[in-house]
Amino acid sequence: MATHNKKQFLDRSRLRDIVLLCAFVSAPFCSPSKPILIIGFFLLAYGCFAHLVAKGVLIRNIVLCNRGLYGIVRHPYYLASYLIDLSFCVLSGNYVLMLAYPFSFFWAYGPTMQKEEEFLASEYGDDFRQYASEVPQVFPGRRSIGRVKTFFEGFFFQRVTWKECGRLTRFCSAGIFITLVHDVFADGLGNVSQRVLVHSAFNAVFFFIAIALYFASLALIGLAKRKRFHR
Repeated sequence: MATHNKKQFLDRSRLRDIVLLCAFVSAPFCSPSKPILIIGFFLLAYGCFAHLVAKGVLIRNIVLCNRGLYGIVRHPYYLASYLIDLSFCVLSGNYVLMLAYPFSFFWAYGPTMQKEEEFLASEYGDDFRQYASEVPQVFPGRRSIGRVKTFFEGFFFQRVTWKECGRLTRFCSAGIFITLVHDVFADGLGNVSQRVLVHSAFNAVFFFIAIALYFASLALIGLAKRKRFHR
């Protein structure tokens, strides 16, 4: 009898969709302080930066990547995803979402990381097991501090695709939109129109920045698809 592997409900793409939905829905009812928003944008910026560097170092299915950012953590791409999604939780001001996200992350990403590491162990044997014993899985540890100076080792920008650049600009757009929701609803649901009029110029600038980033992401992803089609 043939068996079918059931796809888990909470996978990586669904987790991000759920996080963004919860962030936008809860933002009108939360009022994060400026330090919280600064932390949120710092996490977003560093997550996008780590995402970019991880893609620029990765050589998939050819060699065991253990240089640069991969010498600090074994899954820097997932660390970047963690920081980006957590930034949306922080920018939303929803503390329940912030506390729930770390558990959801390991639920969604845990099976994927396990499968990837089983594959790497089968491909690279003792080399991977030695690497895994020295380098933390997702979050940097004490041993990682000494390797920070090799952060960019093996990085080539040519490995970063237009699709990845498009995704990063879309993440930045989403972060700005979440903060705009806070500003519009800051005086309560009953004073939305007054708030929009008072801060119309401020909102307009950031609104157009967010829109520009969103359409830039569509253009970059479209360019990536066109290049793939013509290969």
